[in-house]
Amino acid sequence: MLAVPTKGFARSVNVHRISHDVLCDWIEGSLLFQDDRDFLSQIDVADTLLDDGRYINQEFALQGMKGAWNELRNRERWIGDGAAAFVRRKRVIRRGNWQSYPAQSFCILVSLAPYYDWWTESEYGEQGEIFELLTKASFSAQFCGWKVFKTGWSSSNPVRLRDIATEVANLLGEQLGDIETWDDPEKKEPGQKKEQGLDLLCYRPFPDKRRGIPVYLMQCASGAYWESKLHTPILGIWKDIIHFKNSPMKAFSTPFTVTRREKYRQYLGQVTGLFIERCRLLAAAQYNEKWVSRELQDRIIAWAEPRIERLLQVSER
Repeated sequence: MLAVPTKGFARSVNVHRISHDVLCDWIEGSLLFQDDRDFLSQIDVADTLLDDGRYINQEFALQGMKGAWNELRNRERWIGDGAAAFVRRKRVIRRGNWQSYPAQSFCILVSLAPYYDWWTESEYGEQGEIFELLTKASFSAQFCGWKVFKTGWSSSNPVRLRDIATEVANLLGEQLGDIETWDDPEKKEPGQKKEQGLDLLCYRPFPDKRRGIPVYLMQCASGAYWESKLHTPILGIWKDIIHFKNSPMKAFSTPFTVTRREKYRQYLGQVTGLFIERCRLLAAAQYNEKWVSRELQDRIIAWAEPRIERLLQVSER
């Protein structure tokens, strides 16, 4: 299996102290990124954690695996037949290599990264842009008739807030408001300050092309501290920048999974809008099997290959 994450896997003696989200990502990553086998069993995973000292009792370790398998079943059910792995009894089985499931592989890699001390991502630009494009593709596949416009600032698209706001207003037929207060070209902070947390504009026009349509303003967060952005974009700021005739709604997308009910409710309460985590993102395959374009697939594979190679090298030590 892959090297055991250095975070999220505290030693479990009488209480399970391993994060289920991280554990399941590690299991799926081990299955997808290593070519030595097509399935993993509960005993395989438990024994690896015993050997690493994360558990000291096999029976207790296997109890922890039952919870992980329940979560893996939820992931499979929510993603659908497009899931890269499926559960049969006490085994999780892969459907193909990771290159055949680039979107899910990308999400797993990004989600695992914060839990390895040695794995640091010096440039988030490419990662962030890929995730915005994935979210755009997923939303377009699942919401028939909706338009999705990528607004997010990036190194390849260093536009000012004024330009973004003008384009959004023109697309929606709305009037610009107070841009001067929020568009400060002297600010040095990257990303969020430049476009005020707006990465995607999602809207559903009618044939009459008049105002008064459903609109989502979406933040796409794929970095280690994505939870700190759950409150963005701030609708109050955007209502000041653009004079919406009808109030837009908020949306948030992340490649991390949130399958625990309590945690999901907490995050949903902070988003106060549409919340798209990994399972909802990848569920696009239920509407269109080819929802990820060939161009985007190739870009993901090129981004992922060196990171997977590094992960495998560390795992072989």
